[in-house]
Amino acid sequence: MNPYPKATPKPGPENPKVFSVRKVLNWYGVFLISGLLLSIFTHEIADTNGFLLFILIIGVLYFMMLNLYFISDFGRTMVVGMMGAIALFSLFMVFYL
Repeated sequence: MNPYPKATPKPGPENPKVFSVRKVLNWYGVFLISGLLLSIFTHEIADTNGFLLFILIIGVLYFMMLNLYFISDFGRTMVVGMMGAIALFSLFMVFYL
């Protein structure tokens, strides 16, 4: 026999928020770019304008490639190709500069 007949039942557990890989990597990019911007004030950087230009280019490339990767299969192919080109160019820079 139930001593509290009109008691409301406990609600079930709420659905936890689902974090997709895309969302996590976007937040990682926000913190990465913010950290780079913060490093301007924590370290003495002689060429501030050049560093800001670098951060702008890297930020645009990061978010463009990240979101392009998750849009379609062609986007994934394009991002993998761009990353391969960046890797080859980096190796070229290591040995020839």
